Formats: sequence, C-alpha cells, structure tokens
Amino acid sequence: MKNALGFSEYTNVFRLLCICLFTACCLTDGLAINQSKFKAGHLATDTSKRKVTNLKKATGVIQDYAAWVNPFVGTGAHGHTFPGAVYPFGMMQLSPDTRLEGWDGCSGYHDSDSLIYGFSHTHLSGTGVPDYCDVLFMPGTGSPVFNNGADGQAGYASAFKKSSEKASPGYYSVFLDKDKIRAAFTVGKRTGIHHYTYPKHTDQWIIIDLKHRDKLFSGGFTNSSKNSIEGFRISIGWARKQYVYFKSIFSKNIKWIQYSPDSLKAIIHFEENGSKELFAQVGISAVDATGAAKNLESEFDEFNFTKMLTNTRDLWNKLLGRIQINDPDSKEKLVFYTALYHNLIHPSLFQDIDLRYRGMDLNIHSTQADDQFTVFSLWDTYRSTHPLYQWIYPEYNSKFIRTFLRQYQECGHLPVWELAGNETWCMIGNHSIPVIANAFHHKVFDFDTILAKEAIQNTLLNGSNTGIKFMPKGFILSNEESESVSKTIENSLDFAAAASIHCKGLERYNANSYKNLYNPESGFYQARWNNQFIKPFDPLEVNHHYTEANAYQYLFGAHHDIEGMKQLFLLSDKDENKERVLLKRLDDLFYNKAEMTGRVQPDITGLIGQYAHGNEPSHHLAYLYNDANAPEKAQDLIKKIKEEFYSNTPEGLIGNEDCGQMSSWFVFSALGFYPVNPFNANYAIGFPSFRNVSIQIPNQKPITIKTSSSSNSKYVTNLLINGKPVSDDFKLNAGDQIQFQLGEKPYQVRYQKSRQTGTEYSVRPYVYSGQRVFKDSTHVRLVSIDRKPIEFCYDTTTGQRFIFSNDLIFHTETRLYFRNKSNSQTTEWLFADFIKKPQGMQLKLNAEYANQYAAGGNDALIDGLQGSMDFRDGLWQGYQGNDIHLVLEFSEERNLNYLGIRFLQDQGPWILMPSQVEFKISEDGKHYESLDLIRNQISQKEEGSILHEFKTSQNFKCRFIQIKAKNAGPLPDWHPGAGGSSWLFTDEIIIR
Repeated sequence: MKNALGFSEYTNVFRLLCICLFTACCLTDGLAINQSKFKAGHLATDTSKRKVTNLKKATGVIQDYAAWVNPFVGTGAHGHTFPGAVYPFGMMQLSPDTRLEGWDGCSGYHDSDSLIYGFSHTHLSGTGVPDYCDVLFMPGTGSPVFNNGADGQAGYASAFKKSSEKASPGYYSVFLDKDKIRAAFTVGKRTGIHHYTYPKHTDQWIIIDLKHRDKLFSGGFTNSSKNSIEGFRISIGWARKQYVYFKSIFSKNIKWIQYSPDSLKAIIHFEENGSKELFAQVGISAVDATGAAKNLESEFDEFNFTKMLTNTRDLWNKLLGRIQINDPDSKEKLVFYTALYHNLIHPSLFQDIDLRYRGMDLNIHSTQADDQFTVFSLWDTYRSTHPLYQWIYPEYNSKFIRTFLRQYQECGHLPVWELAGNETWCMIGNHSIPVIANAFHHKVFDFDTILAKEAIQNTLLNGSNTGIKFMPKGFILSNEESESVSKTIENSLDFAAAASIHCKGLERYNANSYKNLYNPESGFYQARWNNQFIKPFDPLEVNHHYTEANAYQYLFGAHHDIEGMKQLFLLSDKDENKERVLLKRLDDLFYNKAEMTGRVQPDITGLIGQYAHGNEPSHHLAYLYNDANAPEKAQDLIKKIKEEFYSNTPEGLIGNEDCGQMSSWFVFSALGFYPVNPFNANYAIGFPSFRNVSIQIPNQKPITIKTSSSSNSKYVTNLLINGKPVSDDFKLNAGDQIQFQLGEKPYQVRYQKSRQTGTEYSVRPYVYSGQRVFKDSTHVRLVSIDRKPIEFCYDTTTGQRFIFSNDLIFHTETRLYFRNKSNSQTTEWLFADFIKKPQGMQLKLNAEYANQYAAGGNDALIDGLQGSMDFRDGLWQGYQGNDIHLVLEFSEERNLNYLGIRFLQDQGPWILMPSQVEFKISEDGKHYESLDLIRNQISQKEEGSILHEFKTSQNFKCRFIQIKAKNAGPLPDWHPGAGGSSWLFTDEIIIR
C-alpha cells in the first residue's frame, strides 16, 4: 500500500529530511545501521568521513544523534540485546525472533542465526533469563503451514541475509529470502507498525502465533472484523503470569482466517487490491482487550509509517542529545551513543492510554496522570544505570520511583526484579532502596518522600527475601540461605542507603553487617555454617555462597564503606598502612593469573585476573585504586576496559547488557568519572574519552566537560570544577564547568569524609575451631576480631553465663550460645551445635564429592543431619557426572530391618535422581550379595525440588553395606543445559 502521493515510507522520510545530502536509497542507510557494512565495524556510510546529519524542522534544528547508534551491538556473543524498533522507555519492542530457547536466546535474537521465525512485540534487552517475545507475526505467500519449521519440517520461518538487515532507533527492516518479502517496522509509545512489501501477483497472508516462546497458561483470538483481529495470551515463564492483549488493524480487508486445531494460531489471508504493500498496526496492553484497542486508537493515523518513525526518532534525538559529544567523529562516539541508547530501552511503559495498568498484585489499577513502568533489573541497574537516570533523566527516574511506591502499596514491599507485574525474586538485595536514597541525595523530591521512607522501612522489617529476616544477628548463615555472603554484603549496602536518608525503626539493621563474614585468617568474606567459617576454602572457587562470583569478586562488595573495608584488610596484613594494603589486595585481584575453580558460571566474562567486567559486582573495582593512592592504575585499567570490552560490533559487549548496566558503565567512564557509591550522589575520577562535552538537561543550566592535554597526556593530573580543584569524591551541580587536565603524572588523591561509614560497630564473634560432628570429644575456640570479651552459656540463654578465655572441651551433644559482652543486653545470641557421631560405624566413599557441596565432609551421610528442599543449605553432598559408591562398615554384625538413602531432584540446576540405587550386604567386606535394586520412578521433567528416599524394608544381618547410586547421565535434549553433566545430591543414610 502507498500513501496518497504514491510514495513508500523511505521516499517520504527523504522528502521530510530533504536537507540531508542523500538519495532516497542512501537515506535508508543513513537512518539505519546496515549489517553488511556493520560487520566490519562501520556505518552504512563511511564513518571516517561521516558528519552528524542535521534535521531541520519547523521547531528548529535537531541534531541526529540517533545516527550514532548501532542497535546490533550486543546481539552477538552473550550480550543478549535485540536490534528491533523501540520507543524510548516505550511499551513495545518490535523485533525479529531468530531463536526459540537457550541462554543466548534470552532476547529472542542472536547475530549468529540465519533463520527468522517472525516478529514479536515484546523483548528484553540484555537479561540473563528469557521471557517476552509475545504475539508473533510472520508474513508469507503461497501455501501456508502452522508449523514454525524449528523441527526441520516445512514451516513459516524464513532464511535471511545479514546484509539485508537495517536498524536504527525506532526502526528495523529485513528481507525474507523464502518468500521474497521486505519487512520494515517502527513503533510509537504504545503501538507499532508493520510494513510488508510482497512480490507482485502473489497471495498475501500473515500468521499470528500465540504459542510462540513461553508456555501458555491460556490464550486465543477473541474478535475479528473485515480488517482487524484481537486476541490475548497469558503465559508462564520467568514472569509466572504475564498478560498480553493485542489488537491489529490491517491496511487491506481480510479475505478469510484459517485457525489451527487448537485455535492458538491464525493465518490471515488478505483480499487482493493490486498493491504489493501491506501495513498492520498493533496495539498491546497488559490490562485487557479494551486497553489494547484504546492504545491502538490513540496512535492510529492511517498507517502513517513515516510520521511515527519521524516522531519516535525525534524523541530519541532529544534524549540522546542531552549529552552532546562535540568531538570529531570517532568509533568512541559510536560506542558512546549506542551505550546511551541501551540505557533508554528499559524500564518499559506498562500503563494504557486510559491510565490503567496491571499491578504487582496482578489486579487492575489506575494512576493519576502518571506513567507506570515495568522491567526493573535492580541488582544490575542500581550501580550506575539509575544514577545515570537520576543525573541526566531525572524526570524519568522520578517516574520509576513513583512506580516503585505504587508497587509497594500493591504487594507490601519494594520491587526486587519486577517483570510484567510479577515479582520474579531474581537476584539479591532490595536495590530499589539505594535508587530512592540517591534521589534524596540529589535533592529531587517529586515523589511522596514520607511514603518512600515507609516503603523502605517495611520492606526491610517485613521482608522475607534475600535473607533479610536473618539479618538482625548481623549476617546470614549458609544453611539459612544460599549466596549468604553476597546477600549479607548487599543487604548491608541497602541498610546504609536507608540510614543515609534517616529511615527510622531500623536499629537492628546495620550498614557494617558485612564485616561479620570477613575471615581475617584468609583475608576474604566467607560463608559461615554453624557459626564457623567453612573449610576447606578456595577464594578462586565459584560456588553457591556468592552470587555469580567467587570470593575475589565480592572482596570489595561493600562499596558503600570503602574505609571500613580498608580497616578489615589490615587484620590480614602485617602492614599498618591501609592504602598500601588496599593496593596489594587490588593488585592480587587484577593481576592474579590463576584459573577460577568451581561451577561454570556463564556470566563471569571479561576477565582481567579475577576481575570480571561481564558481571556487575566488578564494575566499581578499578576505581578503588584511587582509594589506594594509585590513580594511575585506576586510569590504566579504565582505559583498557573501555578499549577492549566495548566495540561497534555484534560482540561489542563483554557480557549481558542487563537492561543498560553494562552500557552505563561505559557512559560514565567515557565522561571521566563513576558513581562508586551508587546512592550518595558522589563520583570517583576516571579517565575521559572526549575533549568537549555538553550536558543539557531541561530546566537546568548546562554542564560542560572539557579536557586539555599536553603532548604526553597519559593521566588526569588535575580535575577542576568551576576553576577549583576537587577531591576524588566529588559532586556535580547544574551549570558546573568541569575541566580535566591531562599530563604525564597522575593527580594526588584527596579524600572526603563521605568515603567513611563513621559509626562504631561490634563485629560478631565466631567459632574458630571445633568439629560439629565429633567422635569422642572436640575442642572449641571462640574468636572476636574486635578483641572484645565473649560471653557464653550452654544449651539455654537463661542459664549461667561465662566469659570465654580458654578452649572448651565437649564430650556430649551441646548447643553453645555466645555473643560479645556489652553493657547492653540487646545483642542477639549466636549459637553452634556440636553433635557426637553415632558410634560403631564408619563410612568409606569411593567417589569424589564437589568441594562446594561437601555438607560437612566424609561423614556427612551418617551425621544424623538432613537437608531441606534447598540444595544449597549446606547439608546436601553433591556429585557431578559421577556415580556414588560407598561402603558403610559396622564395628560388629548388626540386625537391621530398614535401609534407605535420601536424594534430591531439582532439574533446573541440573540435579536429577539417580537412575537406580542398589543395596548390597556382606559379612566380611569382600563377598557381597544383592539386597535390593530400586529403579527411579520420578520424571526428570518434574519442576521444583523433590525429595525421595530410596529404601528397602526387610530383615537382614550384615557388617558391611554397599550402596551404589547410578548417575542419570548427561542432561536430556529437552533441558536448557542439554548434554551437560547432571548432579546427584544426597544427604543421609537411614538405618534401623
């Protein structure tokens, strides 16, 4: 279909932008990155000669910053981005789907693919868990089929060439080889337009697949007319109940609709009117069909693709143009504006034009002329993405905070990782708290500050997630929650953020709590089990005590209290200079060439020693060299990371984009500073990438950033704000004139008090030695790193109390209560249990368990301690890829009538039941006879944790018992980890 003048959208855009020196064909390339030339890292026009295009409009001159954006960056490797059409923070992400499953298919698209299944209307940018890709459209000609072709049979999917793809902010197009169809897309705030150009004289149809991607809870087509269709899908995925309603109106009348047998796919055949072109405009809603229809009606303008594209691109230019890089053209400029673009995709609008939205209680609510948003990847984005919003896009960050507060009112807590109205409970911490605190410190209060403090208080006081309920004692034990070290550290940061804005009623929660898991003997934060640091300990090991990391990568996790961390490190070093000790610890991390051990964690990428730029906990670490009086090392590393881990290619991100966080690190670092503490509105000095930058925030005086250099400019020698030198921990205000002076030698670090917590804290004591399960006796020693007196009592806290001075010797089962002695009696008691091992038996293991799932060691299966439904509670012993073979020997012959062994299945993390368990018995340990062979009857596809005891009940006499549990083998084809080595998890042998 053509418009009234007979021009396609490409010609119309050319007419509107006629001052640009392009032909109509070149204009498409000028507006979009072309994959054929992009592969070599170039724009469609030669970037070495390219100038910023100016778009003259009646309202003035708008610079075309969108021309510096490459949406294909991050679509390769593990970036997990998508190239499709997006409106800034808009409701719809209209993009091609080339991958149906798998970790690198999280966004629905991967650069290495050559087959397109269709174009869906919702996508996630850079997440590490797949979801969205809702309501798939795919055009075709000839005889249609309902099958997508993923099974190798005939299907509606089409091959395509990378050279035919073009993308820019708000626009995507591709040529589908199978049926020779050109597909182009643009979006508005809540809707999107499809434009399909078919070959001449062919049948035209579109298939709509509601079964595409996530499992359906329910769905179907609800209404159709001569040129429209409506439907919905409610799906189960990462978001456990996601609602999407849609209405599509077409530029041609519908001839007939062919439905699949289950009525979840529809092939729409169109009447022929002589035009090769077909337009479809689609509105979506999470509320209901009425919402989708109203959203569509609010933006419908007779399929005016050009108008929608122009308006969307104008908004992109306005938002991207708040940071004006005035340097000559360069690859850094391309990387910079692409990074800024990635920060403006999510969060996504979640409210219909009539102000209704679906809340976190999954009920329908309405706002008072305010926008509601979704997709809050807060564990990632609190670090520098939300600080970027607060600085450059404060009106949007206020909208996000107001969304948090409405979500609190709906479900009783602030969001952790909210998606489509669902709390996924993904990742750790409650990091909407530092986002809110940062707004307070920027003195931006266009939200209900009283409600904000109430929400923070109730989230922390009543929260059950991320181990909050265990934090009053000062830390989380490993048997209480997995990832206990990371949760303790990150919860401490949330407490610090709450305290910084004077939230009341949180006296039991302290920003110093992270110190309770520092082991001065190893010099690392370690997990405590039975109030004893777990041994053996390997700081290189990636395990379930840390969140997607090892002990090195969380060593500097308390970035709200750098001075506090320095003081801790002194406990593990003979040097009394805290800056030198910090320097040594940083060098040990960045220049440690040892290989990581433990489980495979795909997020740990972009390694420099143990530093992992591909995962967020490392993002502030290079800047800590400033605090070690070594700014030259900080700047050398920052330059290295910018140059080696960011590029204008599909592989241009070293790890998951994570809704903007990977890119916001580059945005800040390219400007020359970074928010090490993400909530106090301060910045640490780095190294600028540009010489002349203007920051233009509406209703504020502009900020300028200029860089002057000499012939040998290796380092920042001085930083001036409004002509005055500043410390390494500085603030920015509207109208500031920032000047970086570069030279041969780095600046001298000057500190401000904001680096210090400045409060006294009594670090909790711990059990230094003593066997939890002992044979005859055990010697127990208590230690306080503060060297404070420790009081203790036995079995009850109401009995006689003693002051610890010498090792305690236990011969019987004992519960030991202890705490630092203080005049205040409010300190919580800690306790440790010491259990006498059952006598007259010993266990020999003929298979090796994983160090991270040792469950107490060689006697774990006969210690009388049973695990929970969580495989990470410290009581389950794990074996990967191996059978379990063990022999239980009694000191004398025993008469028994029951034998069992407990196993756990949780197929998500690769834990399966053994395929079979065989019990054998012997009187001499040499000659065994079979007692029973039990085959597994539990389906591997069962979701969640399943506990099962393989058992036999019969009378028998023996002195030796042999148990063989056969590993289930490689993970099956249907599993996301297909082919990987499965685990066996067992916790206890039961005999009677």
